[in-house]
Amino acid sequence: MTADEIWRFVISLSVAFPAIVGLIRIKKIDKAYYSLFIYIIVSLLSELSFGLITQQSKSMTIVIINWFNLFEAIILLTQFKFWEHFDLYTKLFPELIIAVIVGWIFENLFLHNLSHFHVYFLIAYSFLLVLLSVQTINHIIVNESRVPLIKNPKFIICVAIIIFFTYTIFVYTLMAKGIDAENKKMMSNIFSIKVYVNAFANILYGIALLFVQKKVSGKDLFKDLQ
Repeated sequence: MTADEIWRFVISLSVAFPAIVGLIRIKKIDKAYYSLFIYIIVSLLSELSFGLITQQSKSMTIVIINWFNLFEAIILLTQFKFWEHFDLYTKLFPELIIAVIVGWIFENLFLHNLSHFHVYFLIAYSFLLVLLSVQTINHIIVNESRVPLIKNPKFIICVAIIIFFTYTIFVYTLMAKGIDAENKKMMSNIFSIKVYVNAFANILYGIALLFVQKKVSGKDLFKDLQ
């Protein structure tokens, strides 16, 4: 690894912050946020594996990234499901999951192969996650004004998703247009910024998990009052 690669790897481990927060507060976290917690833990394991495997096999790293992209799309869509985002459209969630899986299979197994890095699936699900986050924030502003936005974990998580995946769309749209081949230095700088955008999103995830509270059922509330 070069010094720059080591630094990027260290910054990428910022995902350890929300992972540690989640592990410490796991018993106090509402189950509606478990999908996010699983996503964070798998992200941490993936970052650690990238640091170990990259030096051995670049193609294996790409395979892991492609599988992780599928996992990321499904687990974050599931998080919106647990936030009851699809309650009014019960058939939409399974349809989206099927569309995600079919899209991933088509790009990774028919158009190309798993050892080749692809951007169109990544751009598509990033756009979907940004759209769902914007809609969720609108709902929070209208219907959940009791909790300040800066202390609302759902709001903080959606802001993190919007920031990270909007930048992801920007980066990989440039790649889709072939900018990486035309101007490698510019793309290298853009990817360097993406590392810090990712770190900022990870910090927001950690802050959000600090504010998540476990829901108290009517039975537990009655027990506490005794």
